[in-house]
Amino acid sequence: MEKNTLGSRVRQLRRSKGFTQIQLADNLYISESYIALIEADKRNPSIDIVSKLADFFCVTTDYLINGKKSDTERLLLKEWEKIISGRSEKEIKSALSLVKSFFDCLDDE
Repeated sequence: MEKNTLGSRVRQLRRSKGFTQIQLADNLYISESYIALIEADKRNPSIDIVSKLADFFCVTTDYLINGKKSDTERLLLKEWEKIISGRSEKEIKSALSLVKSFFDCLDDE
């Protein structure tokens, strides 16, 4: 079972985005070794770095620090769960692909 710490949350978010520690460090303009230390819970990042991590991963600083999702996040996740409830894996993957394409288009603007 994975620890519920800032470092473990950063690691999980990084992996879910498919980034290496080097890639994350490059995006945040910090060293790879610093990312490794944060993920290993051997260094507590400054509030500036926590803020950069939150922005990069589109989460709140409260989530990174305390592991708590905002009420809005919880409500939105419940809404998504309702939408996909009872759908096949194929349908869910298709919907996910559409959502990703939608956000890719927004990012290109």
